[in-house]
Amino acid sequence: MLNFSLWDTIKGFLLNLYEKFNSFLQDTLDIDGKLISLYQEFIVPLPEIIKIVGIVFLGIIIVLGVLSFVKKMLKLFVVLAVILAIVLILTRLS
Repeated sequence: MLNFSLWDTIKGFLLNLYEKFNSFLQDTLDIDGKLISLYQEFIVPLPEIIKIVGIVFLGIIIVLGVLSFVKKMLKLFVVLAVILAIVLILTRLS
């Protein structure tokens, strides 16, 4: 029972440390407020047609980026599968 209580103390200390650090960063950086002010300053005054074109352009960039990422991960998977197959073949032969 002593070991379990020690674990709870360590867990509570780490969670408390995380919460203090997170609240310090929220108060210091205020990322949400800065992003909202940037949106209100630069995006809100734009005409709606520019916003639509921007959304379409951003969507195309995101889709092409995801496809490129998937393609690279597929190549990595194939290379790792070949290496694993070679290792398995060499270990079974010896």
